[in-house]
Amino acid sequence: MQQESEIPSEGNGLRGKRQRFACSSCGLDTDAPPSTQRAERRVCRECFGKGEDRRPRQLNELTGGEWARASKSVQSYPDTRLEKQRVHGACFPKSLAFQQIEIFTKSGETVLDPFLGVGTTLDAAMELGRNGIGIELNPEFADIARKDLKYAEQLGLSHEVIVDDARNLTKHVKQESVDFILTSPPYSTLLKSVKGNFAYKWREHSTLNPISNPRPYSSKTEDLGNMPYDSFLEAIEDVMKASLIVLRRDCYAVWVVKDYRDLKNKIPYVNFHGDVISAASSAGFTLWDIRIYD
Repeated sequence: MQQESEIPSEGNGLRGKRQRFACSSCGLDTDAPPSTQRAERRVCRECFGKGEDRRPRQLNELTGGEWARASKSVQSYPDTRLEKQRVHGACFPKSLAFQQIEIFTKSGETVLDPFLGVGTTLDAAMELGRNGIGIELNPEFADIARKDLKYAEQLGLSHEVIVDDARNLTKHVKQESVDFILTSPPYSTLLKSVKGNFAYKWREHSTLNPISNPRPYSSKTEDLGNMPYDSFLEAIEDVMKASLIVLRRDCYAVWVVKDYRDLKNKIPYVNFHGDVISAASSAGFTLWDIRIYD
């Protein structure tokens, strides 16, 4: 037999009552305001919070708690750098790709990377059960990316790596056929602007081995990494426009970018992320959020 009692409570100057009862799940003594789900189900706060999240998941397959943890404005992405990423030299961590793909897609949906590089985005997409399409101008990088995607078909997934200019992606990808875009573009002539070794400052004062800069992605004139900054931003906007065509309605695109200094050309700070936002807005995208990758 369950004994119940009513106890007074105060809040906002109003006097009310709470029902006291034994939790039907753990048996501990507790209380709840009448006409609430906890009172009706006779459960304490802790057990009530452990219930399954039954809210509809229209965007992804995360629980509310998982989504909240992934929604911080500043994020760290601990990861081990893959050997193939050293060849490319400017890859984001696979843990970043995992998180973003989990936030913005469901299993079986399609992820596009218009600047694929050596394939970090599609690696994460395949492991998470998503289909993938990658556009890459450099055939060497494209071949490296394909090697790790050879098991996609066995998993019932479609993964395609296309060698071409990202501005031509509408020639290869159907209109409104992509559920999410995750990419990191080249940085104009950044790789040519920094000095020969990252660690040159300390060479005379320590035993630290200098680390060579990543080499330019290619020698092709259509490579965005070989363009002057103004032309580069125009090309970025062209890619944005093409991306909007192949992306389904009400879906998202995440661009991983980094501001930098071009001291060689006496530019102390290049507001690259701001320029990318401007290009996206001009193309028709709506800015939804900015995350800082620490």
